[in-house]
Amino acid sequence: MNKIKFFQEIQGFLSVGYIYLIVMGILNETLYYNQIGIDILNYSSILDVLISPIARLTSNIVFLTIFIITLFFVFKSPSILVKHKDKNWFKRLFKKIDLGLTNEQVKSSLLKSFLFMISIGLFGFYIGSGIGKGERLLKKIEKEEVAYSDRIKFINGDESKVEIVGINSAYIFYLEKENKTVQITPISGIIKSIEKKNKKH
Repeated sequence: MNKIKFFQEIQGFLSVGYIYLIVMGILNETLYYNQIGIDILNYSSILDVLISPIARLTSNIVFLTIFIITLFFVFKSPSILVKHKDKNWFKRLFKKIDLGLTNEQVKSSLLKSFLFMISIGLFGFYIGSGIGKGERLLKKIEKEEVAYSDRIKFINGDESKVEIVGINSAYIFYLEKENKTVQITPISGIIKSIEKKNKKH
């Protein structure tokens, strides 16, 4: 029964964790787009909001790998560590945990502590990357270092060399060489094809 309760607790943490990731994804997008003069929430669908944290995580394969491995150890390690709760190194390392608690309660305390540390790390990642990505793009615009190596083909036959700075399910955001203001164009019914070079802003 205790294992079932612990599993249910993990399910609860995962649900709350996904909501937390959604909030972090919204903050990340908002901090980035606000710096280039776009209120991204006005151009985002519910789908965009739901997938934004996952899209951000999967955009960096190294970070995604580290995140998955870390998450595995976070959920696995409490069950391993609790077996050593009477040892001196455990008492020194986890001074704030009441050793009079049952094994399941100790596992729960360890899990909460580890998840809290992960949430702090994710906060730094999403906020820092949102601000940093926007600042890098602004500097490129100011120094006229934008490559304009992407290509958009419109349904009416027109074609433009641009710098794509963002895409969601309904809109594409891009810079044109003769205009430093970010252009916003609906994709459906207007854009025929998008050619985006694999690069980092």
